[in-house]
Amino acid sequence: MPTRFPVYAELLPLERHASFVDHLFILRDCGRLAGIDQNLFASPFSEIGLLGRSPSGQGAMPEGAPRWKAVHLPPRFGRRRRHAGLHGWLIGVRCQPLQPAPSVDVLKTLANAFGASFEADGLLDTVVTALDAWVDRLSSQLAPTGRDTAAARRASGEALPAITQHPGMRIRDVAATMDIAPRTLQRRVRDRTGLAPKRFATVRRFSAALADIAEGDDSLAEIAARSGYSDQAHLTANVVRHAGVSPGRFRARARLRMAGSAVRFFQDDDVRKRLRLLVTETDA
Repeated sequence: MPTRFPVYAELLPLERHASFVDHLFILRDCGRLAGIDQNLFASPFSEIGLLGRSPSGQGAMPEGAPRWKAVHLPPRFGRRRRHAGLHGWLIGVRCQPLQPAPSVDVLKTLANAFGASFEADGLLDTVVTALDAWVDRLSSQLAPTGRDTAAARRASGEALPAITQHPGMRIRDVAATMDIAPRTLQRRVRDRTGLAPKRFATVRRFSAALADIAEGDDSLAEIAARSGYSDQAHLTANVVRHAGVSPGRFRARARLRMAGSAVRFFQDDDVRKRLRLLVTETDA
């Protein structure tokens, strides 16, 4: 039976998409999980989302075929307050920062393509299948065009792993490992992400730690040490700053290993194996 509860899920991508997509996300809501004044977390990823407004109006769970609009969000530092609640769907992928950003025409094409394949039957397995097929189209639509664009994308892409792998190093020292000038490193990272290198490294470290908090059973002290924080207090302060919630509270909302909750929303065993985070109204 289809369930009509608010739900947010993150899933691992298919193997053929793993080099491009970090994870898929699905949010179906009526202003409860993504309500007014709740937090939009900091993120080191570009987000290509499909916004489907509920034809049933505010205060009701989305039913029927929504109208889809594709949106692009670049990486962001610090949390932001939502100024409006979501009544409908927000579905998409988080991937490596994009350069250049997708055009209005590309976003419109992507929205139309997904809308044609979406089936509003209440089964999230069906949504995942449609989203996987949509990512096949997405990767070709976002491929760089022209030699200069491709070269710039490769050059800027080299800088991102460098600062991610050395979050505590000074920028000039990271630049030296790449045999480039610090200003060149600064420019490449900012051109690709919109953030200064240190800010991007901070948000990347936060995102990795947040995934560990949600998915694993390791202590916060262990996660802090593995993620490059000075101690557990440093990790906690960083999570509160960029998520607006404590690590313990965030872990309590993660329901990855709760088979009972997962079965309420996903019937396919293969899809459930891809789940890395599941939050429902009762977890909020």
